[in-house]
Amino acid sequence: MIVVSGSFALGRLYLQQHVKIVEPISNDWDNGFRPAQYPYESRSFVIFICGFNNGAFLEKTLRSVFSQVYDNYRLIYIDDASTDGSFELARDCISQSGYSARAAFFHNEQRIGLLANLVRTTQVCKDYEIVVILRDQDWLAHEWVLERLNQYYADPDLWLTYGQYKEFPSYRTGNARNYTQSERKMIRQAPLISNHLPTFYSALFKHIKENDLLFQEAYFPESGELAVLLPMMEMAQDHFQFVSETLSIFNQKAFGFENRDIQVRCERYIRSLKSYLPITDLKLEQDEETGKNREAGV
Repeated sequence: MIVVSGSFALGRLYLQQHVKIVEPISNDWDNGFRPAQYPYESRSFVIFICGFNNGAFLEKTLRSVFSQVYDNYRLIYIDDASTDGSFELARDCISQSGYSARAAFFHNEQRIGLLANLVRTTQVCKDYEIVVILRDQDWLAHEWVLERLNQYYADPDLWLTYGQYKEFPSYRTGNARNYTQSERKMIRQAPLISNHLPTFYSALFKHIKENDLLFQEAYFPESGELAVLLPMMEMAQDHFQFVSETLSIFNQKAFGFENRDIQVRCERYIRSLKSYLPITDLKLEQDEETGKNREAGV
């Protein structure tokens, strides 16, 4: 059972007292997006978790989601054919959390991988919804994460973010950073530093060509985040932002590749694909709750 309690209750002054924006060094390319103190709108977030045999840290992951003070979000949790009882544990945790009304829970009979599940998720998302990829054995760093992201997305020119993280169990600050100016010119060949709590408009994801997500006629079994982040960052160009504040906890105890050879082959193939051209505006469909036509970056 999940109990949302004091472990995440950091107080309303958390952002002012504990969050520090680290200014980029001169060689970094910073698009200059900064959080708005009083956002005019509450953006819609969809937290996506693809779980597989993640029972050891499952409750911690879900507790970090349901502890968010920000209210305009929903959770899509997909159990990808777990064999260790994680499916049953996730089902019970969500149903007993008190937040089941904002959660959609699915179970795959056969494992299809993170990327295939992510594609299915974005297909049911509205264009104006912001997808948050949370790894199944990581967790959000504090209860203000979505609140902070909403402050960044107050700028309609922002389409994608990724954030700083801390490593577990050492709690050392991670190596996420801005891309350098030279890396920005060849982002498909640059190190992947944008894969910790990436967020993006569903509309941006839908611009990725289906064939660019396939390897041997199936969705990439490894390197799924790379396959979607590279084209989205190429398309977004000046419309993405590195958030230097710690947004997530990266669980090194659970991290690893099941098949390193397949992972290397997938990554090489992804990086060999043709780069995407930047898009000048991102059309967002009508928000059914407000009735407004929403656009980004016009």
